[in-house]
Amino acid sequence: MNDLERKILEIIEKRYKRRYTGGIKVTQLASGGYKLALNLGVPDKKMVQISADLNAEDFIKYIEQELVDRQLHSVQFFTGIKTEYEDDTRGTCCKNK
Repeated sequence: MNDLERKILEIIEKRYKRRYTGGIKVTQLASGGYKLALNLGVPDKKMVQISADLNAEDFIKYIEQELVDRQLHSVQFFTGIKTEYEDDTRGTCCKNK
């Protein structure tokens, strides 16, 4: 775990009053900025990503504000399943009876 990841975990504890135990990865972009990826327990392993073309110090400040604004501690994920009927010729999912 790198220094930026540690600082972000500290921010999460300070702001949300919770310890983050999911996957976290901070990578430096080719443009010189940084990208944060958080695995919030989504079944298909998609991560929430936040990136900015800022230096490390400004990136940490930016992430802190983003964590406050996004309120990721209250995010919920749901799975939706689209069903289609065999005799549906209009391309809708609903049947009139």
